[in-house]
Amino acid sequence: MFCCKHSCKNEDSCGEVCISYCAVRKWVRIFKGEDAGETILRDRKRSGRPLSASDTAHREKVDCMIRANRRVKQKEIADEVGISKERVHHIVTTVLGYRKISANWVPRRLTVEMKAQRKDMCTQLLERYNAEGEAFLQCILTGDESWVDHYDPECKAQSMEYRHKTSPSPRKFKVVASARKALLTVFWDMEGVVYMEFLEQGQTVNSERYISTLQALKLRLRRVRRDKDSTLQHDNARPHISRQTQDALRQLELTDPTAPCTQPRSCPL
Repeated sequence: MFCCKHSCKNEDSCGEVCISYCAVRKWVRIFKGEDAGETILRDRKRSGRPLSASDTAHREKVDCMIRANRRVKQKEIADEVGISKERVHHIVTTVLGYRKISANWVPRRLTVEMKAQRKDMCTQLLERYNAEGEAFLQCILTGDESWVDHYDPECKAQSMEYRHKTSPSPRKFKVVASARKALLTVFWDMEGVVYMEFLEQGQTVNSERYISTLQALKLRLRRVRRDKDSTLQHDNARPHISRQTQDALRQLELTDPTAPCTQPRSCPL
């Protein structure tokens, strides 16, 4: 446009950095033709081809297919609706806002009675917290058993080092986890771990063994929690809910009659 108005070559104004002759000729034809005097170089708005694949009818069909089968594939939707897979992906993710996620693994399928029991327990604990506040949380102990390796290898993130860009990256040999494991029983409160012990080789956790662990826990509590009451909240494993264990908990004063003692799936281990 500048060259056309001032009658000069584009090499004179731009030097080596200039557009091609074909582009200049096209612009000159436009400026001298019907659009003489126009200086806007952007494309004008035009109708173009309408997006018929993303209209309301297709969106409703895709939505109905997803609601009928949450595991339907986008290729199946494209074949059924008669549009491209790219348009299906746009409708599903952008227009309808769907995203495909995996299911979470849970230990077991709960019945209505189990769900009601958990709801009652949580309601009781919430009422206690609303009445007593932080004092109720300070008296709660929880515990569980978990298998731990004798040796836990260092992961790649732990072995990261600061290096310059030109320095070679460090090498790390693959190390498998230890084949031998030990069963760890640990108890903790809101401030951290209170007591833990490892199960001797060849033994199993039964009611008698768990009661022995509770007795050792009580001795530990007398040293670290002298001025605090202790209410044990643990899961419903068989050694935890046996009659012998419940009697021992009452003798050791680790239970509170106003709060549920056995909490299904209350421990994160």
